[in-house]
Amino acid sequence: MSQRSFTKQFSDQGFELRAGVVAAEALDSLRDECTRLQTDHGKASVRHVAERSAIIADFAKPILAACHEETDFRLVRSLLFDKRPGENWPVLWHQDLTIQVAEKVDVDGFGPWSVKDEKVHVEPPLAVLENMLTLRVHLDDTSADNGALEVIPGSHRQGKWKREQIDELTASEGQACPCKAGDVLMMSPLILHASRRAIHPRHRRVLHFEYAPQDVLPEPLQWA
Repeated sequence: MSQRSFTKQFSDQGFELRAGVVAAEALDSLRDECTRLQTDHGKASVRHVAERSAIIADFAKPILAACHEETDFRLVRSLLFDKRPGENWPVLWHQDLTIQVAEKVDVDGFGPWSVKDEKVHVEPPLAVLENMLTLRVHLDDTSADNGALEVIPGSHRQGKWKREQIDELTASEGQACPCKAGDVLMMSPLILHASRRAIHPRHRRVLHFEYAPQDVLPEPLQWA
C-alpha cells in the first residue's frame, strides 16, 4: 500500500478548508433529506446516512472529487451530526481511531473490536488511518459560538495519542474552524479534534464522510 498524496497544507496541518464547494440548490436538497432522516429516526444525529439515502449516497462521490484528486478512494462511513436546541452536546478531544468493517476477522494489528448500531467496528493499525480522509460538509453556517469544530494543527503527525497525552496537549485552547454553509472541512482522522456546546444553539448540520483507498485493508478484511 503506497502513501496517498495530499496537499502540503493538509500534510502539515492535518486539515484544510475548502470554501463554497456546495451550491445553494444542492444544500437545499441535502437539508430536506437530513430532515427526513432525522424525522424517520427520531434523533438529531444519524449513522449510516449514505445507506439510508440515495440522495446522500449520490452526493458522496462528486464532493470527494471536488476536494481531492485521488481516484481510488471509496466511502467507508457516513454520519449526520446536528447540534440544535435540546440536543446540544460537547465532544471531548479525541482522534477517530475506529473503522467499520463487514465482519470480525482476526488479523494482526487490528483491535480492539466493538459493535455500534449493529455494525462491526475495529481499531486498525496506524498505516490504515494515515491513508484515510474525512470530509465534513457543512449544511449550515457554523460559527465558534455554534459548536464549530476545534483542532490541534499538526497533531495527526504524532500517531495515536494516549488519553493523558491528549489532556496535557489540549490544556490550552485549540484552533476553531468556523465554516459557512457549503464549506467542506477536510481532515485526517488522526488529528485531535473536539467541539464545545453551542452558546447560541441552532441547526449545525454536518455530513461526515470517511473515505479510504481500495487497497488499504489486508485480506480477508472487507469494508462494511
